[in-house]
Amino acid sequence: MIRKLKTLGLGLLAAGAIFATAAPAASANPFFHSEFAGIFLTGGQTGLVANTLTTDLGEMKCKVVQFSGSQGAMTTTTMTLKPKYEECKVGMTNATVTLNGCAYTFHLEEQAEPVEARMGIECPFAGGKIEIHVGECTITVPAQEPRKTVTFTNEGEGTTRSVVADLNVSGIHYVEDGAGCANPNQTTENGTYTGVITVKGEDSEANHVGIWVA
Repeated sequence: MIRKLKTLGLGLLAAGAIFATAAPAASANPFFHSEFAGIFLTGGQTGLVANTLTTDLGEMKCKVVQFSGSQGAMTTTTMTLKPKYEECKVGMTNATVTLNGCAYTFHLEEQAEPVEARMGIECPFAGGKIEIHVGECTITVPAQEPRKTVTFTNEGEGTTRSVVADLNVSGIHYVEDGAGCANPNQTTENGTYTGVITVKGEDSEANHVGIWVA
C-alpha cells in the first residue's frame, strides 16, 4: 500500500512539473532604454506626416515641430518631451503657440506587443496651460491625464538606434476664448493629436546615443 502511495505521489509531481514547464512565461513590461544614463533627447515630426492638433476651430499644422528632453536612468517607463512649434496655421490663418513650460509625457502601457503608451500634458505650475492664438480666438490646453494611444517602434542599430512614436491621441481637453472661436467660453473634450515623431538620444557633445523600447 505504501509503495502504491509513493508511486502515485511521484506521478503527480511529474505531471505538475510537465504543466509548469508548458505554462507560458509572463510578458515583461516594456521600458525605454538608453546605452548609458544621463542623456539628452531630441526629436521632430517625421517625413510627410505632419503633427496635427484638431479642435472645433480646425486642424493646426506647423512647418517646424521639434522636441527636447532628457533621460536620467538607463531604463524608465516614462518619457517627457518639451515641444516647439513654429510657422503654424489653422486652415489659412496664422497661429502662434505659447507653451508656458508645458511638456508632453509618454507613459508606457503594461504590455509587450505592440508597445503602446498614453500621452499626457504636464506644466511646471498649478493652472499651467498651452495657449494657441488664432486670429480672434485663443485655445488653451491645460495640464491633463494621459490619453490613448501612442504606438512606439524601434529603428536603427547600435548607437544609431532611435524610437518612432505614432501618435493617435483623442479626448484632449481645451477651452476656447474669443469672438473668433467656434464655441467661445466652452470646455471641450474632443481634441485630437496625430502624427509621427522620431526621438533620438545624444550625449553632452551631441553624439548619437542608442535608445530603444522593449
